[in-house]
Amino acid sequence: MFYWNIRKSLYAWRGRRGPCPCQNPSDDNVPGRVRCEAILHWHNPARFRKICPLLVETPEGWRCAVPAGRVRPFWGRVAGHAALLLLLLYLGAVTLAFLGLRLVGHAPVSWTQVAWPRQWEEIPRLQSKQLFRQAIDSFGRGRLAEARLALATAWQLDPANYDVALMLSQISMFQRSYAFADGQFMLLWRDHPANRGRTSVVYHDTLLALDRMGKLAEFSVVMAAADRAHASVWIRSALLAARSMPAADAAQFATKEAAAIRALAPHAQQLLGAEFALQAGEEIKALAALHKPFSGPVNPYYTQYQIERLAGLGAAADAQLLLDQMGPLLGDFDHLLNQTALSTLAGDLTEAHAAFRKLLRLPLNRQRLERLATLLIAHPDACLYRELHARLLGDPRFEAIADGATMWITGIVCAAQTEADYWKTHGRQAAGVGYPALGKLDFSSRDIQATDSVGHLVNVLSLPREVILALLWRVAPAPPPPTLPGAIKP
Repeated sequence: MFYWNIRKSLYAWRGRRGPCPCQNPSDDNVPGRVRCEAILHWHNPARFRKICPLLVETPEGWRCAVPAGRVRPFWGRVAGHAALLLLLLYLGAVTLAFLGLRLVGHAPVSWTQVAWPRQWEEIPRLQSKQLFRQAIDSFGRGRLAEARLALATAWQLDPANYDVALMLSQISMFQRSYAFADGQFMLLWRDHPANRGRTSVVYHDTLLALDRMGKLAEFSVVMAAADRAHASVWIRSALLAARSMPAADAAQFATKEAAAIRALAPHAQQLLGAEFALQAGEEIKALAALHKPFSGPVNPYYTQYQIERLAGLGAAADAQLLLDQMGPLLGDFDHLLNQTALSTLAGDLTEAHAAFRKLLRLPLNRQRLERLATLLIAHPDACLYRELHARLLGDPRFEAIADGATMWITGIVCAAQTEADYWKTHGRQAAGVGYPALGKLDFSSRDIQATDSVGHLVNVLSLPREVILALLWRVAPAPPPPTLPGAIKP
């Protein structure tokens, strides 16, 4: 095609002077009698007519239908054949790409999405979603490196995929890439304002699961000021973090974040101040802060913390006065819940059991069952757990309300193994949940690799946040870091 059309084009450009490139020079220049030089070595000369339609078949054989002065190229035929060839090559390439994406990459793309250029921008997003699903599966199987690789690729394919970026940040933190993970969470917070609530909760829960109490305290104080509608939830995490940190770290945090703490509500400042005082060994200062009545509206979480902290420091009578004063404002359930905890701390088990039985006679829902579980985790009592267990068995409606994992771990903490094992197969169960072989929790350990530690449990079992907080609250505070030989003590 190209060879003969180029030669004929050059012949025409020269004004058709000189010998014609495709006609036999020894023949007469008569249409239908001039032999074609181009087909001399062709086994099937008729095929050459696809290139040059001027070739015709005569009784004497194949001849050119025009004289030399009318010989011309046929670039349109070249373009048509080239276009057809390119189309076939394109369709073949599209098919190969489609098969590769579906069979190798498992991307849920259609053939038309691969073939139509306007739909190409959808392919990276579909690949990203498929890799995200693979990462979830790998994460569920405990293959963090594999999950992170899939997420990193998915994020490169679709940087706007919030779910991918969020999980990549979380897994990176689980792999101890703290600087990268913290930066990623902050980028998500800045770039996805519509998902800030979800970003903050996942970041909080990941910090909690990995026992990064210093960072958790810092983030919780910031969020308490930024998210005032849920400030009490963030303050509880800040209080837990302050209690769990070594005393030196807590003192450093209180100094560093003094301005942020002053921006909080007065009762939040009061409780944090009491916790920092306890960490510093200033029990009198802490008691003074806890004896002060709160200003502003009643908050059941703050009230519960204040009452239990007072009783835990030996001021049970003052805590009882505070509860008697606040009880009517708290409502029956919160009043009895606090009374059970207070009586337990005061050593009055008769009163504690009576208050708990009154709780069981109140209408129960999912939230109330969760709070009863957190009460028993904080103040374990096998008898009370068995009474709760019997109450739930007596009404089939609780089968769909009670969380199986929560009831199981609560029974383990309360040393009611037989009743706890029932909830491995009853109540609401998270998809793919697997219960570890556990007879007792070691609240003295902060090693998340130890199978009987709280840190390990909250990473392998799907538990509500309130239950996780209750479990972590019982874990012994982190010891101070060892002093290196020759180091100067601060």
